[in-house]
Amino acid sequence: MPKVVREYKVQARARIIGAAVSAIQRKGLSGLTMDDIAREIGVSKGALYLYFSSKAQLLEAILSEYRDEMMAQLERAVEKGDVAEGIAGTIDKIFSGEFNPAVWHQVVVDAAADPEIQQALRDDSRKDVEELQAFLRRMEARGRIPHQDDPEVIADIISFLLGGTLLMVSTRRDPDEARRRLVRALRWTLRLPPDGAATAARAAHQSPRRPRAGRRVAGPSRARS
Repeated sequence: MPKVVREYKVQARARIIGAAVSAIQRKGLSGLTMDDIAREIGVSKGALYLYFSSKAQLLEAILSEYRDEMMAQLERAVEKGDVAEGIAGTIDKIFSGEFNPAVWHQVVVDAAADPEIQQALRDDSRKDVEELQAFLRRMEARGRIPHQDDPEVIADIISFLLGGTLLMVSTRRDPDEARRRLVRALRWTLRLPPDGAATAARAAHQSPRRPRAGRRVAGPSRARS
């Protein structure tokens, strides 16, 4: 495929996803049609179907793009500071009011009547947890967090905390207070110090060390007869 054609398709796909996100925020997912999206970007519905065959497939693309953006942002954030703050920062658009969490909750409600949408949300949730597990392992390997006995469970808990925070903000809880509570809960979950101080030394200290092969481990001295 010529480079120009490939770049055009990438740009066209991005335009469709952007138009769909805007339309979902205005009309919700259940009230949105492929015709609406086609009109929004000025193409025929037939042209739209060249990229996405259904609303469910389009939603999958939106969620995948958001996940990629979230993980890239998370990696950048933890390079500069605290891991818990970095995780909380992945939903800063919610705290700032740039994105209305009620839109996401409405998508979940709409999914009850659409098996394809339900499957898209299940797949997205599974992939989110898998990405979080991989992230936790990287952070542990770098000494940024203490050893986690079960990264899968911790990733589930983090996912629940993020989802619960969305609900808190959507029910008019003060966003700053919601963020503080989220960071505190993340630090407790990851066994990080409350003040967010550097954890490399603590992580190394908390990880049990095994004796090197061939080296005797000192035991209690025996009394000589």
